[in-house]
Amino acid sequence: MPIKKLRKKYIEYLDAINKIGFASSEYDSLPKNPVDDEELIDAVSSIIDTSKELNLIIEQSPSSIYVADIDGKTLRINYTFEATTGLSREALLGRTTSSIEKDDLFQPSVCSIALKEKRRVILPQVVNKDREFVVAGVPIIDENGEIFRVITNSLLNNDTMSIGKYFRDTHSNEDENKPFPALIAVSEGMQNVVKLADMIKDTQSTILIEGETGVGKSLLARYIHYTSERRDKKMTEINCGAIPPALLESELFGYVSGAFTGADKKGKAGLVEISDGGTILLDEISEMPIALQVKLLHFLQNKKIIRVGGTEEIPVDVRVIAATNKTLENLVESGEFREDLFYRLNVVPIVIPPLRERKADIMPAVNYFVKKYTKLYDKKLNIEEKCIEFFEGSYWKGNLRELENCVERLVVTEGEVDIDIRSVKNEMAAAVPVKSKKPEASKINEVERKMIIEAYNRHKSSYKVAEELGISQSSAYRKIQKYIKKT
Repeated sequence: MPIKKLRKKYIEYLDAINKIGFASSEYDSLPKNPVDDEELIDAVSSIIDTSKELNLIIEQSPSSIYVADIDGKTLRINYTFEATTGLSREALLGRTTSSIEKDDLFQPSVCSIALKEKRRVILPQVVNKDREFVVAGVPIIDENGEIFRVITNSLLNNDTMSIGKYFRDTHSNEDENKPFPALIAVSEGMQNVVKLADMIKDTQSTILIEGETGVGKSLLARYIHYTSERRDKKMTEINCGAIPPALLESELFGYVSGAFTGADKKGKAGLVEISDGGTILLDEISEMPIALQVKLLHFLQNKKIIRVGGTEEIPVDVRVIAATNKTLENLVESGEFREDLFYRLNVVPIVIPPLRERKADIMPAVNYFVKKYTKLYDKKLNIEEKCIEFFEGSYWKGNLRELENCVERLVVTEGEVDIDIRSVKNEMAAAVPVKSKKPEASKINEVERKMIIEAYNRHKSSYKVAEELGISQSSAYRKIQKYIKKT
């Protein structure tokens, strides 16, 4: 009887790891149907050895790893976490993230935020009261689509700054006057966008950049800043949809000492204040909570901020650029966005056309991305001319982001031969040939379904699906539920 139970658990284990890419080598090495008890016991012994190996790998990983369950209870901590944070396992194991946060050891708890928001988050976090980190928190989803763990990985803030400095220094000789990727503007539509940007870059006017996801809104904002008179000052980018509403106000406007539980005793300047003299990009402005919109409006009108919990008005000279992939006028009509703030932001509106409406930009963009990724992966590849019509005749729902992802996949998966039409057709099954500027919704839904299913079959992970398709993890998870889990 015990052997029968063991065989059943073994088969269940094989079925589980078969869906995990990281476990593919272990799955391939194990017998799928042990012929006798001795072979079964040998297979289980091999699994135990693998478990020991994985625990050693995680323990000695150069990355700081922290794992909690669905209730925020601390389950695992590796050596690097202890070494970098100065916190011992004994002090944290078994404790909830909320209790750790109350003791001012995590501020804020990125683990708690990832669980609450049910999505991947990357935020600055102060650990053990005086150590600053950049922390990524990722919910772990089981085979039923439910969150059952959350893992965080962190880098000391000084290390991230050193990495950034290294890349800036490494690439500084390539083009010292352009600290941003190429802005491709061959088409008439993009040339008009750049002309307008050049006209207003040195004014004080607020700019509203509109356009579909992936068209390059943040890239245009960087172009405006780094070609303007403010180029030597700081440019700060903040995604209004990526930070929990409770944190967004203090991130933007800062806070005074004692403003809330866990606040730095010295207070803290917000992103608007530290960008004085420079530019701040408010990406996904449509996601800003209504209550916070009032405070932003006050700043735009008076050029003064008030920190959270404070009363003193602080003058700040900062150029505000807002970006959105939604139509703010529609949100105003539905009561989701303040009308007075919309007019204050919409002083200089710039609309970036979708890639399908500026075909002249497609092949220059393809060539730019081919050059970028062949250099990154040390390959020598070209695009055959036969591919041009196929690239230009595709719908590109995800715009430049989707195009870049497609080219990167082509470069990575090709050997040392040039990229031909067969390769393009195989790798960009997600692209929709343009038959009209407004394809039928049913056709778009079918293409979306195919994209999600194919990406999920490759990765078995909503995070990887989101990364490949250039969408948020929460959107990827919902679409996986819609097209796969409920079918």
